[in-house]
Amino acid sequence: MPRLVQSLLPPLVLVALTLLLTACASTAHYPINPPLAAIAPDEGYRARGMFRQAGDEELMVIVTFSGGGSRAAALAYGVLEELARTPIQWHGQRQRLLDEVDLVAGVSGGSITAAYWALAGDRIFEDFEPRFLQRDVQSRLIDRITSVRDFWRTTSPRFGRGDLLAEELDQALFHGATFGDLVARPRGPMAIISAAELSTGARFDFLQETFDALCSDLGRFPLARAVAASSAVPLLFSPITLWNRAGECGTPTDLRSLLTPAQLATLQGSRLERRIQDDLRLQDRQALPYLHLVDGGVADNLALRGLLDLDGLARLSPQKLFAKADLENVQRLVVVAVDAGTESSTTIAQSPDVPRVGQVAEALSDVLIARYSDETRALVAEVFQQWRSLKRTDQAELPIHIVPVSLRLLPDAQQRRELLALPTSLFLPVEQVQRLRQAAGTLVRQAPDYQRLVHDIGAQRPVAAGPADAD
Repeated sequence: MPRLVQSLLPPLVLVALTLLLTACASTAHYPINPPLAAIAPDEGYRARGMFRQAGDEELMVIVTFSGGGSRAAALAYGVLEELARTPIQWHGQRQRLLDEVDLVAGVSGGSITAAYWALAGDRIFEDFEPRFLQRDVQSRLIDRITSVRDFWRTTSPRFGRGDLLAEELDQALFHGATFGDLVARPRGPMAIISAAELSTGARFDFLQETFDALCSDLGRFPLARAVAASSAVPLLFSPITLWNRAGECGTPTDLRSLLTPAQLATLQGSRLERRIQDDLRLQDRQALPYLHLVDGGVADNLALRGLLDLDGLARLSPQKLFAKADLENVQRLVVVAVDAGTESSTTIAQSPDVPRVGQVAEALSDVLIARYSDETRALVAEVFQQWRSLKRTDQAELPIHIVPVSLRLLPDAQQRRELLALPTSLFLPVEQVQRLRQAAGTLVRQAPDYQRLVHDIGAQRPVAAGPADAD
């Protein structure tokens, strides 16, 4: 072989490989959200569908799961185990408190548990631990991101690390399931998975009401992509992208058209007005032709902001709201709020050096989200206090039970410090997962409102069906 060819061969191979990868990368594309032919207000995965059976609404149970990676997923799972071990007596029938949960809201790591429970039901107690909690998703993702096999895909402008996360979650848990599969389930809770829209910072809920504005069919949208969007920590994962087809299927009902002038005046400057404006922005296809969704913790790391929206609507028009949401028959309300948030571990204030990219990302995810979460906690506590004075439709007092499940409330100081120090990652050792599950049971049982609930409607003997103890 001539020396010139020998000297040119390595760079030529490199150029050829680069061209090949570039050509391949141009063909890699994330799945595009399916179009919606026409808005059908009574069809699809909508908030109104939270009550599957007649009479379910009399005992309304809401569970919220915060963000926090595998730490949040494990704590949420432990709460489900405790609710499954809690027997109640309702209308003369013995059942588990878990069976009466109507709505579960999840964000980031909490969305993983919420979505899988809504899909799998009691099967979660059989396979969630081996399929996810014991599966090192984090290492698998790192291997894929750095592998030759997937490098060509992640260099495409139409495919990113968030899409790899969606594929890993689908392989581990969801196996192609869509929101249409949740609609088809005869029983079980409704799961609201929340992300954040990157260009506006607004909360984005995976409900057909939201997808109506985009003229997109949520029923054919993969659960794994919704959970990946909710878990796509900025800088670590690329956003999940949606295409906006607003105007191709009709126009969704504007909530403001249902309100009187006096109610509209009350609306001005409120949190609810900002939320309505965020929803209306989705219908402006020219200004927002594409949505890029990231970790829901950016907008609401506690998955509680939806309750603030509900409170605002109730104050404007409680009769219309309750009738529309099938809430007029509620006789007892239970809210289990799971908060897996930790203390910030950033040390940038201790050094005169310019913070590195990783340190900035940590500060953004820990410090700023923590401050926003503190504000949410204060607002929600105020709302809960106001709800305690609500009356039922028969003007009797509405019994309300608020069950906070937060690592900050653990009675054992050493256990509290150790669990609050756990990292926000997509994998934790088995021993740490077990400790989180056990802590969840302790936190539920120690809550005064949980104890009052068990006293009021608790059965005397344990129910037969339920998961094994975490011990």
